Amino acid sequence: MRHRRGDIVKDVNAKSLSAWEELYRSHFPALCSYAENILKRCDVAEDIVQEIFVAIWRSDRVFGSMKELTFFLYKATYNNSLHYLRTQKTHTDKLALLNENTGFDESQFAETIREELLRKLYLHIQELPPERRKIIMLSLEGHNRESIATILGISPNTVKAQKGHAIKALRNVLGDNPLLFFI
Repeated sequence: MRHRRGDIVKDVNAKSLSAWEELYRSHFPALCSYAENILKRCDVAEDIVQEIFVAIWRSDRVFGSMKELTFFLYKATYNNSLHYLRTQKTHTDKLALLNENTGFDESQFAETIREELLRKLYLHIQELPPERRKIIMLSLEGHNRESIATILGISPNTVKAQKGHAIKALRNVLGDNPLLFFI
């Protein structure tokens, strides 16, 4: 149902669904374009404009004319867009300040995690029987099966079997942790 210009305001005030649909269809694209010019993000602009329509629907506000209603929609879009930008800037500033104050960045976080995983690996290696522990430690130092056999005075097949048992024991406590890849 197409409303006359004067009637649409009265029907919007009365919460007429057809009037609201017409208002939404006629103003939503332009308000989104206006907000997007401020925000530079289409998805956020659409969310902000939708929230404005919902807020008006839920409010008891009464508009005297189409000019007043249109002015209100644009003013609310402007204010809500600026509010969004301010809160985003505040959020970004707080994160930057936190990083600055703690001196913490992503590479440090990754290094901390790696160190913690290695600590756990070495802790569990220490719980292995002595011969298996020696084989695993030599493997971590970069020795191959033959050089480990020579160093420990045992056969390469014994190194292979003992290393297999050690890895199985470590896998039981560590699961499929990527650290086992290094052994």
